[in-house]
Amino acid sequence: MSIATVSRFFGEVRAEARKVVWPERKETMQSTLMVVVMVLVLALFLWLVDSSFSALVQMVI
Repeated sequence: MSIATVSRFFGEVRAEARKVVWPERKETMQSTLMVVVMVLVLALFLWLVDSSFSALVQMVI
């Protein structure tokens, strides 16, 4: 790799980074809240399924 190739690469990276449209704070907070809520819902669901299977196995044993 030559220095010119590396320099061109970083120039293109910089140009592409300028095109990025970052979300606003409100949108970021809403997305984060949605992720946290979904993680909690999934955790609750998996806990219920695990508890149910555990109780079923205890009844069989």
